[in-house]
Amino acid sequence: MATIRPAALGGFILGALVLAVAAILFFGSSRLFSQTSPFVVYFNGSLAGLDVGAPVTFRGVRIGSVQRIALRFSPDTLAARVPVFLELDADRVSVEGAGPRPAKIDVPRLVEAGLRAQLVPESLITGQLRVDLDFRPGTPAQLVSTVRDVPEIPAVQSELDQLRNQLTGLPLHELVETARQTLSSVNQLSQHLDARLEPLAGSAQHTMDAATETLHTTSDSVRRVQADASATLQQFDALATDARRQLDGRGDELARTLAAAERTARQAETLLVSLNSLAAPRSQFRGDLEATMRDLAASASSLRTFAHAVERDPSALLTGRSR
Repeated sequence: MATIRPAALGGFILGALVLAVAAILFFGSSRLFSQTSPFVVYFNGSLAGLDVGAPVTFRGVRIGSVQRIALRFSPDTLAARVPVFLELDADRVSVEGAGPRPAKIDVPRLVEAGLRAQLVPESLITGQLRVDLDFRPGTPAQLVSTVRDVPEIPAVQSELDQLRNQLTGLPLHELVETARQTLSSVNQLSQHLDARLEPLAGSAQHTMDAATETLHTTSDSVRRVQADASATLQQFDALATDARRQLDGRGDELARTLAAAERTARQAETLLVSLNSLAAPRSQFRGDLEATMRDLAASASSLRTFAHAVERDPSALLTGRSR
């Protein structure tokens, strides 16, 4: 039997230790030299797409990962719950005023302030999920507390679950029936419009043709009226030019005529003044005229008396007046 030399045995043991330390440093160095804080979350919806090692983020910043996903079944209530265990890297979360050493996270206070966990799609293509933590005050905190010594963070529905619940609550049958009736009404209206639009289109075309013909006729008439108006304006222009020329040529004659007319008017005015003075109540001419009129009246009376006498006795013309 061959003897084992101590130097070879020591070298083998030393190499094994070096490989073990290298493996530990390579595969789990972060867990050996960093502090982690365990938490548990109970999600009500489907966890398809959430795997161990999935990132845990706070408003998009990675602060940990999913450690374990388990199934807890109660034979009494026949209820199944799926706790999701999270590990938060204490080196990634610092508390102000806590000093260089990591401070313990006060989970109950954070939960009271609105800290909630929600499943968020990590990739829409692969369907992978991540756990996102954020403060959502006003949302109910539903705690299960079936795991001892592990703080629980309440979960809220994911946006996909909220959309699914909203779609489930919709009266899809009524909506489909309403849509079917609406499409049927639209189809009937379309058929009715097709039946009415054809004669309306013909009437509109006829109206358009008549309007076009009327426009052509109106355009011709306007052109003729425009030509007549242009000729009339030219005639008026020529007449005005002729009148201006005649006025310019007979300006002196018109001035003399106007002067003579003015003198005549003045003479007529003087005559009227003279006539007014003659016809005045106390004028000499009016007195003489009145005396003459009285004499004429007396003569006329004598002539009437003589005429009556001759009428009674025509012989008076021969014998004279009887005494």
